[in-house]
Amino acid sequence: MAFSRYRNQRLIDNANPEYNEILAQRGLSSIIQYSFSSFKDLKIKDLEGIQLDTHIWEASDRLFKLADKYYGDPTYWWIIALFNNRPLESEIKLGEKMLIPLPLDMIVSAMEI
Repeated sequence: MAFSRYRNQRLIDNANPEYNEILAQRGLSSIIQYSFSSFKDLKIKDLEGIQLDTHIWEASDRLFKLADKYYGDPTYWWIIALFNNRPLESEIKLGEKMLIPLPLDMIVSAMEI
């Protein structure tokens, strides 16, 4: 089961002047990238049937490792990041409780990804 967070995104040609120096170093005038999207704010009713497992963040943890452990695929790290409102591992503190929503297909449906 492959859920891509990019499947409904449009591509944009980013020629933002603030990237001119980096683009010039790479011999580019612009870069094609996915547009930004926001995800649905989940309500209690959206979580019906969703189970939450708890993981306490340790020094050796990485989001992709948690996704592999709980979902069997490291590419779903962003589900855990979004659900916990922690898009960067540097924002997760040692000992912090991370909630792992299960099963994967139900949380993807609830988030309307």
